[in-house]
Order: sequence, then C-alpha cells, then structure tokens
Amino acid sequence: MSNIPLILFAKAPIAGQVKTRLSTHCTDQQCADIAEILLEITVQKAIKYWPGRVVLSVFLDPSHVFLKSLLERYELELSLQVEGDLGFKMASALDQHGYPAAVIGCDVPQISAELLQHAHNILEKGGEVIGPAEDGGFYLLGAKQSNQELLSKQKWGEHSVYLDTMILAAKQQRELIPMDRLRDIDNWQDLVAVSNQIAELKSYLKGQGLLV
Repeated sequence: MSNIPLILFAKAPIAGQVKTRLSTHCTDQQCADIAEILLEITVQKAIKYWPGRVVLSVFLDPSHVFLKSLLERYELELSLQVEGDLGFKMASALDQHGYPAAVIGCDVPQISAELLQHAHNILEKGGEVIGPAEDGGFYLLGAKQSNQELLSKQKWGEHSVYLDTMILAAKQQRELIPMDRLRDIDNWQDLVAVSNQIAELKSYLKGQGLLV
C-alpha cells in the first residue's frame, strides 16, 4: 500500500447543519440522510480504489453515531478539522498528514476508480493535481508541498475559485494538472442530476417521494 493519504473532508450529518442548500426541497432530516449517503459512497470508493491511506477529516461532532459506524466498518483514520475558513482547514489538514497528499470533498459520489487512481499516480510521480467542479470550484486537490498561501486568499463559494487557484499556483511556479470536470452536489438541481448516476441516491429520493 502507498503511504499517500486521501483526506475525505466531511461534516457530521447533523440535521439542520449539513446540505442546507437542499432545504428548498428537503426537510432537515432528509438533508442529513443525503449527507450520510454521500459520505458512505465516498468512503466506499476511497477504500476500494485509492492505493494509499484514507483519512476521514470531520467537522462539527466527531463522536456522531454515523461517523463511529464508518470507523467500525472501514479501515479509516480519523482526523479533526481545525477552526477557520475552508482554505485554512484544507491546507492545515494536508500539512498535518504530510506530503504528497490529496484532499477531496464528499459531494462527488460519481467519481470513478480511474480518476482516483489517476490522481494518486500523478502524486506518486511527483506532480500535483486538481479536480475542477462544474460550479467553478474544485472537488480534489493533490499537492506535494504546503498550500497555506495557495488556499488562504480564496473567495470560497464564488464561481472563480478553480481559476483563481490555477492563477495563484502559476504565480508560485506550481503546475496543477487538471482532472475531469465533475458536478458536485450543492443544490437540488445538482442532486437530481447526479442521482441519475448513483443508484443509492435515486432509490432514497424515490422512497422519500422526492422523485417520481
């Protein structure tokens, strides 16, 4: 097994505190249920397809019963996110676990085995990698050095985050190799679109009467 860690960034699935942008169509509990489904699928894929260590980096409640269940059922390391904005959290997590390392959000359940293995291969060969998201952000960052300067100046939630990251990297003479662009799940439209690729999601949404 490789020693390159894949850090899964996640919130404890607490109703009213996760996936709140889905509340246009879902109850707080349904939002939390969906967060659980996304997290479990991400963990399953990471364990199966990432050749290195898998770290679950959590925010809110690390003792949440669902997180405990994941740790019991899968070979995961547990890590706690630091306080601060998303960029500081990610940069600190990467620093904590050593380089090379990758961090990924838990809202791209459609990511393939090939993409995960491709990202690992780039890192193993001494490169750096980024996974652009359709909304202008990114879903994965794989790095070989500290990222505090790269991630500390971002306007998180803006549609320019990916491009701004590439510009900042170029100024630092770093080449981030882009992977395939994926749609991450932020809002209801994203959820419906991605559910067509993920049987567990579609089954849940239909069972809750959220999809016909």
